[in-house]
Amino acid sequence: MSTDKSPTAQVYVRKSSGLIRSINPREALFSNLIGMGIVVNFLWMCFASLLYPSADLPLTVPIAFVVCAFVAYVYWMLSSAMPRTGGDYIYVGRILHPALGFMVNFVLVTIMVTWVGTFGLYFSAYFAPMMLGAVSQVTGNPAYSSLGTYLGTVNGEFVGGFVLATIAFAVLFLPAKWIMRILLGVFAAQLIIYLWMMAVLIPLSHTDFVNAFNAQSGTTVQAVLDAAQKSGVDWTITGFGTSIGIVYTILSFIGYNNSAYFAGEISGEPKKSQGYAIFLSPVIFAVIIYILYAVSFNVFGHDFLVASNTLALNGNAAWSLPYLPSPVYLISFVTDNPLLKVLAPFSLVLTCFGFMVEWTFVPIRNVFAWSFDRVLPMKFAEVDRRGVPWASTILYIIIGYISLYLAVYTTVFSYMAYTNFAYSLAFAIVCFSAAVFPFLKKTRDIWDNSPSIVRAKIGPLPVITPVGIIGGILSLWVSFSSMLPAFTGSAISPVYTASMLAVFAIALVIYAVSYFYQKSRGVPIDLVAKELPPL
Repeated sequence: MSTDKSPTAQVYVRKSSGLIRSINPREALFSNLIGMGIVVNFLWMCFASLLYPSADLPLTVPIAFVVCAFVAYVYWMLSSAMPRTGGDYIYVGRILHPALGFMVNFVLVTIMVTWVGTFGLYFSAYFAPMMLGAVSQVTGNPAYSSLGTYLGTVNGEFVGGFVLATIAFAVLFLPAKWIMRILLGVFAAQLIIYLWMMAVLIPLSHTDFVNAFNAQSGTTVQAVLDAAQKSGVDWTITGFGTSIGIVYTILSFIGYNNSAYFAGEISGEPKKSQGYAIFLSPVIFAVIIYILYAVSFNVFGHDFLVASNTLALNGNAAWSLPYLPSPVYLISFVTDNPLLKVLAPFSLVLTCFGFMVEWTFVPIRNVFAWSFDRVLPMKFAEVDRRGVPWASTILYIIIGYISLYLAVYTTVFSYMAYTNFAYSLAFAIVCFSAAVFPFLKKTRDIWDNSPSIVRAKIGPLPVITPVGIIGGILSLWVSFSSMLPAFTGSAISPVYTASMLAVFAIALVIYAVSYFYQKSRGVPIDLVAKELPPL
């Protein structure tokens, strides 16, 4: 340990994080967009049609963007003031207390852990079978369809998810610059397929789809509507239904702040690079999904999408076709291009791969930050000569495989049903922390050394304060709304609520154990509240 007796030297055993600033702002932007997804919203439409049949989804997009903009502004400002890897772990920890920073960040990372298993499961259960079915149809080879059927079995779900995860995990041992380039390639491929789909669908009318579907599907649009209506489905668009749908769309934006978590690896001036990545990404995303929703509902019809997806997801035999009626499947009825029939569902496979990489890359950086502050063993803050945090990567990969197993073979993750409640609650804490940031004595040095845009004022009041308060209140609204019966379809569950609150409590226990252990060794990790980590 260094002989320097300053607080920083006592806590930090090296003068540099070891991470390399090799990610440019453009790559950070595309990383955030990958985290939000593009074509995955063709799948989210299926669930939205089931859960919010009365929602006008295109209308929810601009309203959801406004809500997200407040939180995006907070992360932009805080990542400009404290441009360090770890995101809200650093922000809340330095503004309020390290234990609270760890708590917020631990909750978010725990939720991200479940996504690794969930998207491995989705790949095998939904995406790969749909793509393989299209390949089988185009080539006339039933072997592809048979492989898709196998992937839909329980063991097949694990095997398929394991293969996808292994490929994605291998990427994580590359330098950050190359990881970003791969994600950029994934984004570009998704965007090309999305634009191709839009070019095919925009000229079509709903009548064109109805005629094609009736001629090729073995059933009719009217038969699907009648069956859904008979089972009690009401797809009448209402103001209340749309207001609930806003919450769902807000949650679709998750990922716009991902660059805050690897800020220590982004080149350039933080206020510009983070503003570019955090604020521009939801703008682009809003445009993309608005067009996606509007075009899909225009061609396939709001009534049909609600009726067909309600039947399919409820296992009603009236939906006799083999795949979910997502637009990436339904487009096969209105195009004769064999390549597009395959690429449309393949875009969802790309989404799963991109999510696997993105939503593992981000929490690995958080684990690194915890370890660098000694909350976890310093071993997990080690980096190789290329700047890759290899130890935390290996740790998280092991956790990722466990997540996949739990998602496929157990019901453990059912207790994480209220992840949206916890995610937005964590955002609220970050926003309220930002609101008090300018006024605390302990953060005066950080505030005074922040870029002028962070310290901007409206009269005597720093802009970040009212924005933080509004962002916090809106996040609490989203958190609470995500548990309501109108949102989930069932009464608020005390068990699920307690399960998520337990994650907050577990984080505090872990921090307390670490604190007292390190204190017994003469390492005052509470001093991290007084300093920012080295770059």
